[in-house]
Amino acid sequence: MKRLDTPPTSRSGFMEFRYLYDRVTRDLTNLSLVRRRGHDGYVVSMHQSGSHWLLHMLAAAIAVKYELPMQERLQTNILEKSGASSTLTNHPGIPRIRQSHQIPNPLITNAFMLRLLRMPNYVLLVRDPRAILVSHYKRFQHRYKISFSDYLHTRDDRMRQNGGASYFDKDIWWGIRFLNSWQAMAEARPQGVHLVRYEDLRADTFGCLRQIVDYMGLPGMSDSLLKLAIERSSKEEMSRKEDPGRLDKVVRPNEENPLALYSEDDKRYFLAMHRRYCKADFGYDLNAGW
Repeated sequence: MKRLDTPPTSRSGFMEFRYLYDRVTRDLTNLSLVRRRGHDGYVVSMHQSGSHWLLHMLAAAIAVKYELPMQERLQTNILEKSGASSTLTNHPGIPRIRQSHQIPNPLITNAFMLRLLRMPNYVLLVRDPRAILVSHYKRFQHRYKISFSDYLHTRDDRMRQNGGASYFDKDIWWGIRFLNSWQAMAEARPQGVHLVRYEDLRADTFGCLRQIVDYMGLPGMSDSLLKLAIERSSKEEMSRKEDPGRLDKVVRPNEENPLALYSEDDKRYFLAMHRRYCKADFGYDLNAGW
């Protein structure tokens, strides 16, 4: 990400403590990626970055190729052996693809540990972090019951005042930790991380999907098969697989400009925090598009 000129806010001391505290208490104790590394393909993504869409396309392609039932519910990843559905687990030779939002343990983001542990290759799906915050907030607004500004500034006390929990499923700090950690992973093992931007996936879905299946080494994925998988993963098709009782729908309507939700103060805060704490560079100009 490009360096920003916005000065840090007066809350930076507290925020630095919060960032470091989460790195120590959460990231350093997180061994999920180490325990779960025995898959044929691995998609790691930021929240609200199109992971359900990408997994649905992969599942559709595999289901057609191996003549298996299609995915029935968006919340079930039929490609995982440990998933809620056993549709594919009884078929030997079916590629098993895992999806995760996990942040790597800082202790493994170096070349020596990655070779020692024999970590798998990862498809890393990212999105403009400004848009992700808006999308996540709108998806769970019914539960948070606070303004976007309060959510952005991680004012947990406002949630408690409105009868909600005292934490967010994902906030600006989770995003910064995710980006920093996966940048370190990509630098330590460049060939082991294939970067996909959500914006590129939308602009050239077939081209990105072709690169992903080739990177994963999935056999027999013809161009016509991938195009069929894309057709079967439209918003309309996926919407039919939503749980009708869920308020936090997976398939979200397209927004002209999600950044319009930011006030001037919100912009300054977001830019200041990313300038001070985010060291990652995934090609996003966070000063553009406001």
